[in-house]
Order: sequence, then C-alpha cells, then structure tokens
Amino acid sequence: MTALTPVIGIVGAGQLARMTVQAAISLSVPVRVLAARPDDGAALVWPHVEIGSPDSLEALRHFAAGCDILTFDHELVDPEHLRALEGEGRCLRPSAAAQRYAQDKGYQRERFATLGLPVPQHRLVRDAADITSFAAEHGWPVVAKATRGGYDGRGVWLLDGSLAARELAERCADSGVSLLAERFLPIEMELAVLLARRPGGECAVYPVVQTVQADGICHEVIAPAPVDAEVAAEAERLALAVAEATGVTGILAVELFLAEGHLWLNEIATRPHNSGHFSIEGAATSQFQNHLRAVLDWPLGTTTLTAPAVAMANVLGNPAGTDLAATLPAALTVPGVRVHLYGKEPRPGRKIGHVTALGAEVEETRARALRAATILAGKEPA
Repeated sequence: MTALTPVIGIVGAGQLARMTVQAAISLSVPVRVLAARPDDGAALVWPHVEIGSPDSLEALRHFAAGCDILTFDHELVDPEHLRALEGEGRCLRPSAAAQRYAQDKGYQRERFATLGLPVPQHRLVRDAADITSFAAEHGWPVVAKATRGGYDGRGVWLLDGSLAARELAERCADSGVSLLAERFLPIEMELAVLLARRPGGECAVYPVVQTVQADGICHEVIAPAPVDAEVAAEAERLALAVAEATGVTGILAVELFLAEGHLWLNEIATRPHNSGHFSIEGAATSQFQNHLRAVLDWPLGTTTLTAPAVAMANVLGNPAGTDLAATLPAALTVPGVRVHLYGKEPRPGRKIGHVTALGAEVEETRARALRAATILAGKEPA
C-alpha cells in the first residue's frame, strides 16, 4: 500500500476498528489492521489485514513494520510490548504512557488523586483484611475492581461484607488478579464526555451524554445529557483536565458519576468508545473520523449535534437466541433509525450492534432506538 498519507495501523480488529475503517474510507486514509482471527469484525470487511496475536511482541513488530502510526482498538496490549515498540522508534498514538492510565486502574486513581481530580476514596488491597479495613473507614458495601483487564461489568464486584471480601480475595489471589477497593457512591446519573486531542494539545469536545447502565454494561446513550449547564461545563472541564494529565492523542472517553451533588471520575478509555457511537449520525464529525484526524495531527472536525435529541441503544445477544438475518428487516421498519451491526457471533449479553435515532424530543427519540434494538435482539416482535 503506497500513499502520501501516513499508513495507520490499528492493533485489534473488533467493532471499534471496523467503524474506524469505515471512517477512513471517506478520507482515503490508508489503514492496516492486526486481527487475532480472520473472522474478527474488521477483518470481515477490510482487505488490508494481518493475522497475528496482539499478545505477541513479534507479531506487533512485524505489523508495525508496515505502518507509520500505530493506534488501538483496545487497551489490552502488554504495556511492556508498547514500551518496547516505542523504544524501537515506532510512533504510538496514544503513547504507552497515556495508555497506562486506561490499563492500570490503580495507577490511574493514584495519579488523578495526586492531581486533585475528583476520584472516589480508594485503596490498593492485597487481601480480605485490607478490604475489611477499608470498609471500617468508608462503610459497606465496598466496590472492588480488578486493576487490569476489566470492562463491561467484568472485573467489578460489589461486596456487602467480610465474607464476600474473603471469597473474592481468595479467588483473585489464586488467579493473580490485583484489586482496588473504592467507596460506594449512591449514583444519581452516569455521564460521559468524549474528546479528540491532537499531539500538540488541541482538543475538540463532544457534548456531554448520559449513559444508561445495567449489570455494568452500557445499554443506552442519550445526547445531550439531561443536566444543567453548570454540571455539563464541569464535566467538560474534568475531561479536558484528564486529557492534559494523560497527554493522550486520539479519542479520550471520560466516564463520570453524578453522586452526592458532585461529579466523580469513574473510568477512562484512550480510544474510541461505546459512549461515542451516537456520533456517527448524531454529530457533525464522528468520533471515528476525529480519532483518525487526531492521530494524523490533522485539523479536528466540529462536534456539534445534528439534531436536538440523539439516542443510541446497544444490541445485546439474547439468551434465547438472536437471528439477525430474521430480525433485521423488522427492525428497519422503525422510522428514522440507523442500524450498525458488528459481524460478531451473537452470544448472551454480548454487544453485537447498535441503533441510533435522531429527533426533536428525547423520549420519543429514545423509544425508537430502543424499539429497533429490542427487535434486533429478538426480544420483541415487530
């Protein structure tokens, strides 16, 4: 592949890489993808794919040799491998240092606390006694998190007492999982802010959105979030502070809790994020195109909404079975929805697609997105 534009290599080939590739087509940006399997979502729709494990340094080196810039579909690449690639002169956007904030929740919490950013009271814990000691100071329940690797509700536990703490600590010790304990917050609303950041620090911030969660999985995103202007401004300020602290290049997603009358940092992602999928139709520039622009150090696109109300609903695999070939035609009869399917095998609770709706009023728009997503998942007849 030859082009004047630098070749971007995406490590990982899931739905985020798939949608980034789609955004690259309109800009004629040359993209290569490192896929673990030939049936990964992006590998199914893109010819410039190399098969190799992102867990293998040799596979990463081989892939990087054909790219000018490396970016990432996920934050699961071994940090030592990232640092090795940088040490060999490879351009990583985001950098290994920026990705560490998303890869290591313990490091993230300590750094943000040192910077005075609002994070819940927390402590790295080694055993049940540490968790119980933390609870003696902050009360039960205690939120326990795996410091590495958790997402979509995995690696997060709500502990209601010392017995649960002991059982979890023993399981984690056996599997080598490090734990972070956090004070439980009575959450009023969950919010997210996405921004794109160029290497020199220029940022384009998307409107604050509400995320609707169940069992640790995002089910809906509503833009703009139904919060007053002061809360929205504070959420944007915190996102910009995180961007400055991490030095991220590309998309940064900052998840927030509104609790006890304040905003608290929850998690961050240094890549395109589920809370920004609405932007494909719902913003003047999608998060995927702005991610490409940012990592190429090109001018960033406008992030304003394209309608007064935008709603996104995830399509999750149905425990009773999901046959998208059968449900898709019915879902498409819902007026004004846009369907995005990821080419993934439907499994119970797995994100296999999303639906976006635009409208003039939040509840009506939200209802259309939810209806189409529910039909797609096979949970409701047309």
